[in-house]
Amino acid sequence: MGVSFAKQSNVKMSSESGESGRNVKQGQSNSCARPLSIEGPSTSNNAQLIPEPNQPRQPTNLQGLLKYAMDAAQSEDAENKSPVYPLDEEKKTFLNEALSSLTVNVIEEMQKAVQILSSVGDLRADDDSSEYENALERMADLVDNIDIANDFYKIGGFAIFRPCLNSSHGNIRWRIADIIAELAQNNPFCQDKLLEAGVFPVLLSMIDADPSEQARIKALYAVSCIVRGNPASLKYMNANDGYSVLLRAMQSPVEKLQVKSAFLLSSLCSKDDSSDIKCTLVKMGFIEQAAGLLGRMNLQPTVREQLLRVLNGMVNDNFLPALKECRRPQLCLKITLEQLLTELKPVENQDEIDMCSELLDKVFFEPDTNQER
Repeated sequence: MGVSFAKQSNVKMSSESGESGRNVKQGQSNSCARPLSIEGPSTSNNAQLIPEPNQPRQPTNLQGLLKYAMDAAQSEDAENKSPVYPLDEEKKTFLNEALSSLTVNVIEEMQKAVQILSSVGDLRADDDSSEYENALERMADLVDNIDIANDFYKIGGFAIFRPCLNSSHGNIRWRIADIIAELAQNNPFCQDKLLEAGVFPVLLSMIDADPSEQARIKALYAVSCIVRGNPASLKYMNANDGYSVLLRAMQSPVEKLQVKSAFLLSSLCSKDDSSDIKCTLVKMGFIEQAAGLLGRMNLQPTVREQLLRVLNGMVNDNFLPALKECRRPQLCLKITLEQLLTELKPVENQDEIDMCSELLDKVFFEPDTNQER
């Protein structure tokens, strides 16, 4: 009986598989007869679909699908859009006050700060200086714009410089020096007015002798911003022995003072009409000091780079006084430059390598006079 059941099952399965095969063939025949199409879902009782009113037309391609999505989104936004009502007076007042609190009257803020700082001269060394420091911080945030910087002068703000620079509090001195730098940077109007205000010699004195390291650095920053791009300032450098101050700053143990002073000298020596500055530096022994500093083992790379830049600037255009000084055997400059070339790494110090090579070519180049006859 088991065998009989198996036979019947096999017959039935083969019968079903045959019908299935016929159906597949018929389906393949039909698919070859017409292209594939996407049919919508069938509904019960073969009822015909009736589109909802105010519905977008069903998409038939990608462009239509995009339009369909945009129309649907607009329809949804229109349905959820809340009605607009006019504001009552209470809400108007609230909004006006909120907007006013977000805007700042710059002139008023500067005038308030100047008013506070007008009494900075009365501040003793053991007094709390936080109120004055906060006023200076607010001022620093405002004057970095050229137009506002000029307005600061017009409202009498420059009157606070002298009292702040002479304050017994280092935090006040360095903050006001930083503000002076911001006012002077790329601003010829404020550069001239600062020179007229007499702050230049005070800043130079701070670079030399201020007990606060930060105040010395900011004072040098302010001097650099006043001098660069302002030919009129050079007479103030000569009158106040400013180059000597820069040379002393280069020998300072403070790295930032070394870098900033060398950078300023490099900028001044690279000017087209810098012969007078170069002569002054040669007479003051700058090349001798630079050669000695370059020979130091512990010289910071940034300082070394700026020194090389200054020396390159001084011997540009075959400036004879600088060339003669560089060739003095006592300075051992040629040996120092050749030693640097063996120590510097091309990947890390390529600029310095190039400057050393240029200096050797400019200063110590010896043409071959043994020509074949």
